[in-house]
Amino acid sequence: MEKFCDKWIAIDWGTSSFRAYLIHNNEVSDTIETKDGMKFVNNHLFEQTLLSLIEHWLGDSDTTIEILASGMVGSKQGWVEAPYQQTPCNLNNLNYVTPFLKDTRISLKIFSGVSQINPPDVMRGEETQISGFLDEYQNFKGSICLPGTHSKWVEINNNNIIKFKTFMTGELFEIISKNSVLIHSVTSDKIDKVELLKSVDEIFKKPESFSNSLFQLRADDLINYRDPLIYKSKLSGYLLAIELLGSVEYWKDNEIVLIGNSDLIDIYEYVLHKKVKSIKKFLSGEMVLRGLKNFKKNFNKII
Repeated sequence: MEKFCDKWIAIDWGTSSFRAYLIHNNEVSDTIETKDGMKFVNNHLFEQTLLSLIEHWLGDSDTTIEILASGMVGSKQGWVEAPYQQTPCNLNNLNYVTPFLKDTRISLKIFSGVSQINPPDVMRGEETQISGFLDEYQNFKGSICLPGTHSKWVEINNNNIIKFKTFMTGELFEIISKNSVLIHSVTSDKIDKVELLKSVDEIFKKPESFSNSLFQLRADDLINYRDPLIYKSKLSGYLLAIELLGSVEYWKDNEIVLIGNSDLIDIYEYVLHKKVKSIKKFLSGEMVLRGLKNFKKNFNKII
C-alpha cells in the first residue's frame, strides 16, 4: 500500500513553460519556474523531465508524493491526452487521467480541458484559472474573460461553465505585426490607451472597414510619419474591437471578471469599464495555483 507524503505538488505545464509549487498545509513552501514547456520535451521523456525538475522535493522510495497538473501537458501533443469535458460542466467534478509512472515516489493526475460541441470550441488550462476564481466566488453569475493569445469569454452560472467563445486576438496581433506590411509601422513596445479606445470605437461604428483601416495605418505612416506608438495602439484597438463585437452577449451590461497578466487586463478594463456593470481583476498565475488547490480539495471530497 502506498504511503503518501503530507505534502503535494501543483503543476502548470504549458506549451512553453513549466511551473511547479510544493504545497504543505495549503501553503506554498517552494516553487520552480523554467522554460521546460512540453514542446521542448524530447522523445516524449515527460517522466524523466519532471523528475529532473522536482528531484530535490522527493523523499525516499517508501513515500509517494501526489502531483496534480493542468495545462497543455494533457493535450494530444502532451504527456497523455486528458479528454475534454463537455459544457455545461461543473469544475468541482473535473475529470483527470493518471499516466503510467516508473518512479514510485510520485503519483500524477492530469486534469481535463473543457470542450463545447456547438459551436465547436475548446480550452485547456483556462478552466484551472476559472476554478481558482470560483473557489472564492462560488455564487458568481456573469462572464469571465481571459485575454491572451487566444482570448476566452466564458459564461458562468452556479459554479458551472455554461458556454464560451475563443478569439484569436493575440495571435492575430502577432501575425499582423510581424508578418504583414505593418511590420515597419508598429515597432513601439508600448500602448497608448486613449488612442486604443478611439480605435475600438471607430471599428464599433464601422466594423466593415476593419481591413481597410489596417492598411490605412501603413499608408498614414508613409505619408505622415507619426509615432509608431500610435499605429501599434490603433492595431491593438482594431483587433480588440472585433473581439468585443463578437462577444457582446457576454459583457454588455453584465458583471465580468478579467483573468490574465496585469498589462492585458488593465487594457480590457480601460475599454470596458463604461460598458459593463462591474469588473473584477485577477492575475492568471495566482488563479492557476488557487485552481489546482481547488481541484485537490474537491478531488479529496469525491474520494
